[in-house]
Amino acid sequence: MDGSETMDLNLRMVECFKAVMAAGTVTEAAEMLYTSQPAVSRSIKQLESSVGAKLFDRKRGRLVPTAYAFALSEEVNKVFKGLDHLRRAAASLKDFQNGNISIVCAPAFSQGFIADVAAAFVKKHGDVSLTIDTQLSWRIDELLNDQKFDLGIAAYDMSSLGADYETFCSPREVCVMTSDHPLAKHALIKPEDLEGVSSIFMGNVDPYRKRLDRVFDNADIRRRLVVETANTAAACAMAVRGCGVAIVNPLTALDYVNSGLVMRRFSHGEPFYSTLLRARHRPTSPIIDLFVAQLKSVRDDYLARSEVLLSA
Repeated sequence: MDGSETMDLNLRMVECFKAVMAAGTVTEAAEMLYTSQPAVSRSIKQLESSVGAKLFDRKRGRLVPTAYAFALSEEVNKVFKGLDHLRRAAASLKDFQNGNISIVCAPAFSQGFIADVAAAFVKKHGDVSLTIDTQLSWRIDELLNDQKFDLGIAAYDMSSLGADYETFCSPREVCVMTSDHPLAKHALIKPEDLEGVSSIFMGNVDPYRKRLDRVFDNADIRRRLVVETANTAAACAMAVRGCGVAIVNPLTALDYVNSGLVMRRFSHGEPFYSTLLRARHRPTSPIIDLFVAQLKSVRDDYLARSEVLLSA
């Protein structure tokens, strides 16, 4: 074929080729595509004619791809990945037109905090629907880079290549326990106060846990590990049930105050950094700006309430 000639290709030929590559027979490919065997065979012949090369050898009733077919298959897969991306983009545009906001947040924000945000927002904007998911922080960055969500709240201080980002909040972590715990009488808890005290630890891969471990190791203080959990909400739930003292962020702890949990300042409390991410290439609208404003309003309320409790 002269390189200047234009190949006469169409999507149906490519779909049939992809199906035969996957199935190995025309019969199974036809079933996959809900069409007839002759239609698939005809499309394969047309494709071979268009590309000027044999794509399959027939052996024992099956179609065996040639080297050219394997090379072509790689390019076809790239095309279909592009089509999948186009479908997702179209879905994003549909959500945008229909007034949908999608947000993914770290577990620390997935309990009462995001529920309070959603409740306040839908009261004002009942025609807007919300899609809310919970993921680990590193996964949130991936999802925003892939333009899968409009917004994300990660539990760490992070930057992103595919999303706009800003620090969401950075309150210092606090000690939480039951109101009748001996340490509840302290306004400020120091590392030495926790020597031998039954404690709830975050998972050993948690960066905040690692920083706390260094604080206690440097002071030669040994807390008594009772429970280890990767979830701050679970740590608070266990603390309010008397399992021990936990050191967590105050926003999550605030959800459990009405259940009997008390918060106390910790002298070596690390700042709990969180990051608000916004997808850079998804359609934007004033309604998303309003949702971000609601997020920040509830955040400010949570921080103010926790400060009042810590200062009481």
